[in-house]
Amino acid sequence: MNTVLLVGVGDLGGWALEFLARSPGLDRIVTTKRSPWAAASRVDLAMLGSVFQGHYKRFDHYPADLADEEGMVRLLAEVRPDVIIHSATVQSPRVFMNADIDDGLRATIRAATFSLWLPWHLLPASRLVRAVDRAGIETAIVNTCFPDVVNQALWNHFGHGPIAGAGNVEVSAATVLRYAMEVTGLPVPTIKVSLVGSHALMAYGAARVPHHFRIEIEGRDVTAGYDLGRILSSWPSPIDWGRTGWFSLFGASAVKNALALVGSEPVRTHVSGPIGLPGGYPAVISDGRVDLDLPAPLTRDEAVAINNEAARFDAIERVESDGTVVYTPEALGAMENLGYRFEAVEFDDLADRCRILQDLYRRLVTRS
Repeated sequence: MNTVLLVGVGDLGGWALEFLARSPGLDRIVTTKRSPWAAASRVDLAMLGSVFQGHYKRFDHYPADLADEEGMVRLLAEVRPDVIIHSATVQSPRVFMNADIDDGLRATIRAATFSLWLPWHLLPASRLVRAVDRAGIETAIVNTCFPDVVNQALWNHFGHGPIAGAGNVEVSAATVLRYAMEVTGLPVPTIKVSLVGSHALMAYGAARVPHHFRIEIEGRDVTAGYDLGRILSSWPSPIDWGRTGWFSLFGASAVKNALALVGSEPVRTHVSGPIGLPGGYPAVISDGRVDLDLPAPLTRDEAVAINNEAARFDAIERVESDGTVVYTPEALGAMENLGYRFEAVEFDDLADRCRILQDLYRRLVTRS
């Protein structure tokens, strides 16, 4: 029996639950969440909705908290999932995207970048990896929480970690693929998009952020005829990520990766944070493995170097061998202007750092 465990059934995890409930090739869905009353209702609704489309999977829900490591170890040892979709964070900073705040404060928050909130994503994911280790089970983790950076930090720290992420580079690659389908009228099998890029590519654009792009149509290299920057910024229309519910998109990416990992047929796709690498890459997922699928003559080392350079646009100077994430000097200045004075994110004080960020968040919301 193929079992997927959803750690977190919030906005993104809720969409992943609905997609899984209606997907073939899966026998059992297990969910966990800190707020059992709300999550249990979502599971019941997904279970009933799946019946409409002829699916009769087994659904189980466990109230659980990643902070309770002993409880998570017991749950994992009992459930023994084939794959885990992880979407739990300490807190979401999304209120700033829609808040009516001072232009100067907004500019400072943007200069600090999304990586300011990295501890909120890294702490729950690190707790999950430790719990899996202690449970002594073999499973694959798909991490949806800032996988371009979090996955690399986890692999450097533990020597292993999430095998894949979700979204980010895949969103950009899917945009190009759909655009090519529209302008050529050709089906997907005749078009091959290869994009090495990172979370920063979505945020700051192809004109600024290092990347590697290639597109082939019916076996011919037609890259020169496709303006990646224009496509990503204006087709089909500019997406207002701050005011649009994008969780379904990233949930679909996570589910696709999870199902590919428990399947036997190779799935060619794009993956963020595969096997602990920074950024995202074209890859093939099958039978519990993720293998890079880079276009010749691009090498793995060259692709990794591109994404390491791109990570600077997300304020990441480097990720140390022990998993410590060091911020860029430029981002540090903006963070200090917000009242946050730490040069790096270290595993030893993640819980304290999360509390400091929560205090900072409350102060900034009050200022807004």
